[in-house]
Amino acid sequence: MVDNVFDRFKRPVPSWFTDAKFGIFIHWGAYSVPAWAEPKGELGVVPDDIWFAHNPYAEWYFNTIRIEGSPAAIRHKELYENAPYDDFLDQWQTDKFDPRSWAELFKKAGAQYVIPTTKHHDGITLWDAPGTGTRNTVARGPKRDLIADISDAVREVGIKFGVYYSGGLDWSVSTLPPITLKEHVKGIRPRDAAYAMYCHQHLIDLIDRYKPDILWNDIEYPDFGKHQGEYSLASVFDYFYSNVQDG
Repeated sequence: MVDNVFDRFKRPVPSWFTDAKFGIFIHWGAYSVPAWAEPKGELGVVPDDIWFAHNPYAEWYFNTIRIEGSPAAIRHKELYENAPYDDFLDQWQTDKFDPRSWAELFKKAGAQYVIPTTKHHDGITLWDAPGTGTRNTVARGPKRDLIADISDAVREVGIKFGVYYSGGLDWSVSTLPPITLKEHVKGIRPRDAAYAMYCHQHLIDLIDRYKPDILWNDIEYPDFGKHQGEYSLASVFDYFYSNVQDG
């Protein structure tokens, strides 16, 4: 039974992807406003009981400032008086953002595909995703659909476009404690039906709007979605492959 489920997703890897040797991954979010992390070392190099409190990834700022005594938490209190993380969304400006010049630079560098983060672990979406209210870049901060901007620009110069989505972690949808150990990454995460439906809406919306050549989910997926039928990850695969034949 399980084998049959997986079999239906088997297909040749698109030739464009096997031929692509270089791509650009864009990490851009509200965390780019404080733009701060400790340069401690890559994951796996520093002991994980130390690594998370001294996280070298600015994208993890929302988690790191919640770890009591961490340098990020101390710095956040000193510089921002413990302001809510979402203040950075409002402060995020994109006046100098020129997607066409980005695309031309990527093309000149030899990139064959480009993937921006549409929603990282902080839960802020770079498009007006369903169910996000004003917690997105169209309603606040940049006041624009950054995913559409990047998608249009890179495709105009002949580069494939993909999307990254954090289905495994979203620190904005729950009151879960901060991640401080490696085992917490897959252990302290939203698993419930409501979050699974929320992710499902987002992924379907990304497919409908942007027809991404690559659909890239990060870390995990809410447990409720690990079944057949409505609101399942399997149904997302079905929808993606039926709408993006070469994805």
